[in-house]
Amino acid sequence: MPDLGDNIRQYVDSSAETITLDEIRTRVAERAGRRRLRDRLPLGAALRWPIGRRLTIVMLAAISLVGGSAGIAIAVNGIGSPPPTTIPGSTGTHVTVPPRVGPTSTTPPPTVTGFLVQSASFVTADEGFVLGIVPCTNGTCLALRYTNNGGASWAALAPPPTTLLSGSESIGVSGLHFATNLDGWAFGSTLWATHDGGHTWSEIPLGGRVLAVASGAGFAYAIVEPCASAPCSTTGRLYRSPVGKDLWSAVPGVSAQFGEGSFALVVEGQQVFVLAAYPNPEILSSSDGINFSNRPIPCVPEANAAVPFVPADLTASDPSDVTVACLGGVGAGNQLKEVFISHDSGQTYQQLPDPPTGGDGAELSMPTPTSVILAAVSGASLVYRIASPDTAWTVLSLGSGGLPLTDLAFVDPSDGALVFGEASLDLGYSGGPPTGSGKLYLTHDGGVTWSPATSPSLGGG
Repeated sequence: MPDLGDNIRQYVDSSAETITLDEIRTRVAERAGRRRLRDRLPLGAALRWPIGRRLTIVMLAAISLVGGSAGIAIAVNGIGSPPPTTIPGSTGTHVTVPPRVGPTSTTPPPTVTGFLVQSASFVTADEGFVLGIVPCTNGTCLALRYTNNGGASWAALAPPPTTLLSGSESIGVSGLHFATNLDGWAFGSTLWATHDGGHTWSEIPLGGRVLAVASGAGFAYAIVEPCASAPCSTTGRLYRSPVGKDLWSAVPGVSAQFGEGSFALVVEGQQVFVLAAYPNPEILSSSDGINFSNRPIPCVPEANAAVPFVPADLTASDPSDVTVACLGGVGAGNQLKEVFISHDSGQTYQQLPDPPTGGDGAELSMPTPTSVILAAVSGASLVYRIASPDTAWTVLSLGSGGLPLTDLAFVDPSDGALVFGEASLDLGYSGGPPTGSGKLYLTHDGGVTWSPATSPSLGGG
């Protein structure tokens, strides 16, 4: 890839705040519970990035006052172990109790109008689900919506009979993932499953908090840690189950202290990737979802840097094309970032032009082998974009206020979604959520432009 050596890294000025790697990890651990990455549908015959040319990148930086991401690690033992065994009782219990009614966070409850989005999951460009909150008699209640026309209209479905997991709650759900229009999971303090498109839900005991769910090639995967809250110093595990059944099994050889910081779970077809970075960064990959092997860490040390670069996130557009983001030193609203791309399932990488330093942290999505989205956090929500053969970044602002962009995901090279200011953060404002937060944004051009969903049933700002 020509001219990569000419990239100029942008440094935080000398007056900016400096923090240690341990302090970065502490900040990341405080937010680790909401991290989640999901797979997309197979993209088919997507073209690879041409050798010798630059990659088209789309970057999102949502800038907040919360400091960025840092390392975690995954401890790997017993790779090539026998097939997993089923956990007793993991078939789940069907729950028929009515949904919990009442405030889900602050006292007195915040003023909420309309539907505030927490998490989104699309299975095609037309069909998708959103989890969120709506006002009810005693505050806010969990709610679920479904669209079959790309967000032009939405129908109400029964949510899991629980609450929204937020800062003041020890139980509830905060994430949503659907593998098909029938099979989906809501996750947080536990796992809830539906196999009839969100009409009924069953609670699935996996022995701890569920941090992420992804699916592909007929199997679902979940990262589970045995602690009730983050950070968690106890080793977490990876679990898998057939998509249409509740037969969850622990996957041998995949474990880490996921609750200590950044992690990623990505599934593309039969290919499964797991990233963790504490205490020693590690990336694992499997072509069958059971037998995992190590992949190299692409992060490049920066000369004279006080804080080393560590892997913060991983994403993929298909089983072969993978992107990794690495984070380095952090300052006031800025963090050094590196981005690497692989076309051989993470065996080798090419370094891309460095992203702007504005914003802490990194959350990736990869619509195609030639486009990448990265979200970071500081005082505004921005979209950075660079396209081959350009070397300068363009920027699109999605708003200010320091709210993160989450649930970045694409179902095909053009159609994707993200959540601006997830509802669980909105509940932290006693006077009501910030203007424009709790909204679903959609793109139909691979992330070049984004528009808020305007259906009345999603009008929460």
